[in-house]
Amino acid sequence: MRVLAFSFPLVFAAFAPACANGGNDSGTPGGDGGTLEGGGDGAVKGDAPHDGAVDGPASGTSAQQACTDNAGAYCKQLNTCAQFLVTVEYGDELTCVARQTPGCLDALAAPGTGWTGDKLEACVTARTALDCADFLHAKPQPNACRVTGLIATSDVCRYDQQCGTGYCRYAAGASCGNCVTLGATGASCTTSADCDGNLMCSGAGTCQPPSSATSTCSTTMPCQQGLSCIGGVCVAPGALGAMCATKNNNADCDYYQGVYCDGTSTACAAYAIAQAGDACGSAVPTVCAGDATCFQSLCVAPASDGSTCNAASGLNCMAPSSCLGGDGGMMCALFSASQCK
Repeated sequence: MRVLAFSFPLVFAAFAPACANGGNDSGTPGGDGGTLEGGGDGAVKGDAPHDGAVDGPASGTSAQQACTDNAGAYCKQLNTCAQFLVTVEYGDELTCVARQTPGCLDALAAPGTGWTGDKLEACVTARTALDCADFLHAKPQPNACRVTGLIATSDVCRYDQQCGTGYCRYAAGASCGNCVTLGATGASCTTSADCDGNLMCSGAGTCQPPSSATSTCSTTMPCQQGLSCIGGVCVAPGALGAMCATKNNNADCDYYQGVYCDGTSTACAAYAIAQAGDACGSAVPTVCAGDATCFQSLCVAPASDGSTCNAASGLNCMAPSSCLGGDGGMMCALFSASQCK
């Protein structure tokens, strides 16, 4: 799923228990996912700004100020609504703030972007007014966050807000995408991000109106974002202590709140959290804090920007940076929208 950050899919993109490891009961939550905007893990799709000339309209608020305000408000809200995600993705709220800003600045400086400092401030205001359920799962985003840009359909993009259609679709593992039209009811889709408005991508691969909590669901009738289809009914995943069944692959426990389905107690239990250098991959489902990677049973801290990275040895980069090649070898750096040609 993608947490509603602010319309740049940015770093808040796809939070999923991919880091969880250990026991047979640690799985991924059910449901489709995708509402924020942004790419998944690896190639971070998002919206971020950069001081300098922007191809969009003028703004009274600078990109730097808007991105600073966005980062502070977003990370505070995420820490309030899902502290577990802050711990796993960033380690703490201050690191969250620091990591949001670079991508935000790149998004505001992206060719053809519709973002301005003023528009971002309006989006932040609208997002901050959401309750936790809508902040984490709302689809679509508030109108103030649904910004469109100047890039034509089929042309290359990195951020949704560069596109006249408002959607930049990526192929798996790609750093750049193409502007496409969001799918109407019945349109083919791969994820719910491909679908317009509140439509969700069904198991049959078509955009469909979602079913609400306690309503019927099936392969062709998806649930609202944030709900799981269990036994043909849309249900909200449970919190710590809620009853669950391991056959549901953790769909009945809320990963955003740091819980999984424990097969012994048949209740939602808390993931263990390990720091960089600590053991992981034991029988107890464990996640590494601070965007660390579980490699050979140890949590490996992410490399800082400008440092050497090597996915083969578990040394990855902290989002929104990627492990990019250059004259000096593989190093962590932000992949800029200006590199999408």
